Amino acid sequence: SLLLSFFHATCEGSPVTWGSSVVTAIQGPSPVLRFEVESMERFYLDGEKVDIINEKCYVKGIVVGSPCVFTNISTGFAVAIRISSVTQHKALNLDQYSIFFAPRCVFPKPSVGEGIPEASLPLSRFLMGFNEVNITFAALIDLNYYNLDLEDSYEKICSWDQTGLVYGNETFCQLTFRDNNREAWFNGKFHRKNKTRNNYMFWAENFQFTSISVDWMQSGNAPEDEICFRGTTEMELTTGSTFEATISPGGTSETTFSSGGTSEPMLSHGGTSETTLSPGGTSETTFSSGHRNFDSLKTDTS
Repeated sequence: SLLLSFFHATCEGSPVTWGSSVVTAIQGPSPVLRFEVESMERFYLDGEKVDIINEKCYVKGIVVGSPCVFTNISTGFAVAIRISSVTQHKALNLDQYSIFFAPRCVFPKPSVGEGIPEASLPLSRFLMGFNEVNITFAALIDLNYYNLDLEDSYEKICSWDQTGLVYGNETFCQLTFRDNNREAWFNGKFHRKNKTRNNYMFWAENFQFTSISVDWMQSGNAPEDEICFRGTTEMELTTGSTFEATISPGGTSETTFSSGGTSEPMLSHGGTSETTLSPGGTSETTFSSGHRNFDSLKTDTS
């Protein structure tokens, strides 16, 4: 059946992506995008609500994707969709996941109040055999007024505004500011906590967010990694079952980050802090990630 073939079509030897990703195609429809979600209510394309009717995705009565199918599972819903045009859209947000449409992995320049998804690549990470992951998030802000939240699938971890840290551990929840204080950056280490998957989300002022999906049961790379990191990827697998990525994402000049030669703190959520040495030049290349609740639309930071 269409439903079964849609959910089970995979590339042999490659991990199956069930979360956040980057669509790098330059034209035509997207690849099949798969998710496991708790609710079908939080489904937005470029900020507009998406409805699935008769195996099609609709925004304001217009078909934007087909096929779009979902089925009930014990934890909620398994969803598989294909967006009709990769060139007409910027971002898809479904429950805890973020998908960005970036032809050849070139992202549009963010506006104030939006995240910088390039800082968080790769958005899907397959870390079978590891117990920790180092993650970076970044957003373009107005230093005089901003709200930022970091969450995982279960709880809020940090919350900031223009006055400083509003909620969270002072040691772990540290921001750094770059580019004349126009960019806010977070970096931290997260632990598996006996989960098969973890999701980390970083909300900026607008309700779109950047999300990193970590799958602890699969190994390999997401399909977009070859495009986004071609010739610029340095993956470091450290001892102690920790995964770290020091990456210069591909794209325009404003989104290419240099490597560092200074030490920077690597803060551990639920653990101790440690210091690592970035290879190369400046400290601007350690990246991390985060999330927020659609229902609050960034109005509740308590």
